[in-house]
Amino acid sequence: LTATPAEVAASWSKEEPIIALIGKGSHTKWARWSIIAPATGERLQIDGKDAMEKLRSKLESGTNSSLLPNWIGYLGYELGLVIEPCVSPLPNQVWPLVDLVWCDKALVHDNETNSWWSIGGLEPPSITSSPVSNIKLSDFIDTNGDDVFLDAVHKTVKYIHEGDIFQANITRRFTANVSGDIRSSALSLLEEQGGWFGAWMEFPDDGRFLLSMSPELFLQVNGATNEIITRPMKGTRPDTQEPDTLLESEKDAAELHMIVDLMRNDLGRVCEYGSIEVNEARTIEKHPTVWQCVGEVRGILRDSISICDVIEATFPAGSITGAPKIRAMQIIDELEGSPRGPYCGAIGILGNFAMLNVGIRTALFNGTHNSSNFDGSMTYATGCGIVAESVPEAELAESEVKTLILKHFAKPTAFPLTK
Repeated sequence: LTATPAEVAASWSKEEPIIALIGKGSHTKWARWSIIAPATGERLQIDGKDAMEKLRSKLESGTNSSLLPNWIGYLGYELGLVIEPCVSPLPNQVWPLVDLVWCDKALVHDNETNSWWSIGGLEPPSITSSPVSNIKLSDFIDTNGDDVFLDAVHKTVKYIHEGDIFQANITRRFTANVSGDIRSSALSLLEEQGGWFGAWMEFPDDGRFLLSMSPELFLQVNGATNEIITRPMKGTRPDTQEPDTLLESEKDAAELHMIVDLMRNDLGRVCEYGSIEVNEARTIEKHPTVWQCVGEVRGILRDSISICDVIEATFPAGSITGAPKIRAMQIIDELEGSPRGPYCGAIGILGNFAMLNVGIRTALFNGTHNSSNFDGSMTYATGCGIVAESVPEAELAESEVKTLILKHFAKPTAFPLTK
């Protein structure tokens, strides 16, 4: 098999839903693995205040020791309100808190060696063609408008000056009407732009689909060695600018350093004493349409720690909350008008080996679906880390820079961002 992961997924039968983790990028360590699987296995959908108890009961009920396959899906941001109930009550939402599919058959691709192998005897599909964008997309708008976001940034800066928090990640929602073959369009975008921790997930019985182009690793956990790694990102510039403008920014450096410290503290709850190391305090990486600054923290889990213990200690990721985490989440709940859902949650694989992204650069689709034809809406959100030095107008511009990757979604039409 010589096809790319996106080509394999695009050649799958339109009658069978798929779930795909697609790593796209030149970095052979972080964009190494892709997993394509039929989304027909056991489904684990969880809601309610006891969501973590239900998740723990299911994930810890077996003795699975294999690295792959396992549960693949997402943890919604609002699962953090279950872990930290003092933040706010659970809101009504379209997307379940947790949605996972058991994948006992899968095709796995190693980008480092450009090789495939099959798990569970799964046969690859006949490769028909490369994925091509074939949808209609309406104007893409923020229904709340710029002024609401600017006001939220102003209020966040005021909270910081009053001593409530050091930083909060404030987000906004863009929406559009979509019709057509969203599988092909999504896989085309993952093939051409993608993300180191990209994903395409289909839940057609519920009319829900998820596309993630995330460049950010929330957690990688190796059950064989107990090693855990997190790579928080803070600081963004368009790739049309020189990267030095980001590296020289004291404001962006402060953003990242606070979150690296927060994640180091979170890992300290579950790691062996003295094992936590900051491998990278701050380095710059090139990702589609942007430059990003990233840190890297590593630790060794204590032997008694389960993946659910890790989730309770670290979720949601500090880069999309702020610091201190609980107070930042309370301010987010106050200033944002709707649930985040899978956006800003975590998407990936859970099991003896776990790899979860931070659910940024993530589009959520809701609508009706018949074979290859979808008719419904798409929601895409962006966020910015707000600190004491933040200028609201600059944060507004950064939030729009982060939408540019979607201009490739509905080729050949121009990306229709409407004020």
